[in-house]
Amino acid sequence: MTLRISAVVPTRNRPDHAVPCAGSILSDATDDFELLVVDQSDDDATEQALAAFAGDRRFRYIRSSSRGASAARNVGVEQSTAPIIAFTDDDCRVSTDWLQQIRMLFEHDPDAALVFGKVSIPNELKGRGFAAEFEPHQRVHYEYPPADVPWGLGANMIVRRSLFERVGTFDPLLGPGTAFRAGEEFDLEIRALAAGNKVVHAAEIAVFHLGIREGEEASKLVRGYGRATGATIAKHVRLHTRESKVLLSWFAHFTGRGLVNAAMWRRPTGIGFVCGMLAGAYLSLGQPIDRARGIYTDQ
Repeated sequence: MTLRISAVVPTRNRPDHAVPCAGSILSDATDDFELLVVDQSDDDATEQALAAFAGDRRFRYIRSSSRGASAARNVGVEQSTAPIIAFTDDDCRVSTDWLQQIRMLFEHDPDAALVFGKVSIPNELKGRGFAAEFEPHQRVHYEYPPADVPWGLGANMIVRRSLFERVGTFDPLLGPGTAFRAGEEFDLEIRALAAGNKVVHAAEIAVFHLGIREGEEASKLVRGYGRATGATIAKHVRLHTRESKVLLSWFAHFTGRGLVNAAMWRRPTGIGFVCGMLAGAYLSLGQPIDRARGIYTDQ
């Protein structure tokens, strides 16, 4: 029996991205998957634009009053039906064999619990600004990768449903659209590894990331990544997550690299990322944690 996949895409107020993203997934000729687009938009423009796919029985549109990409993904997890759940962002376009490669990996590796695929910027957009990329190198992880080894991105993240059942779903106060702006995939990977699960970085599973930021917007994005990293590390230190203190070395690593870059007049220096990490760690101290579930809470 072919392994079925649920693909989940969160979106908000970006119909011009949501439609081609959904189209790239639905261009797969097979019918053993479902696509759930979770729409948090402030108006009905995205819903109307996505109506073009209403006749495709593989497509499911979900309107949600929640806010933040993590909350939208959690809605997708709750309403999806397949044992494998693949996530990408609305400003991404998946490769033509995205679902095929996901299916092959999970069929041949029953121990794979969390997989991060390749995230690339199209050649025509390179040099215009900054966007997150991920080029996998070491394939299998059972321990936390060090600070100088890239971790995966939520823009191309695939989860075996049983992992969510073991460690919980995404922290709703981490990720785009939240106070901490990012870090939800970093947090999930820490939780997965701390619980002894296998994490795979797979270059053969590829998406293209079109979300280019320029100038001050790019700097703001990098500071946001730093803020999320600091908040995530601080949360796990507070929770006494297994070997979480190892992650504290990240502060020293990125600070040292930033100072070297500044001394050698390299730009960007990375100091903004470090400042973001420190701000995120500080803000974490005042944010309550639901210790039973290992997530931040507003209460």
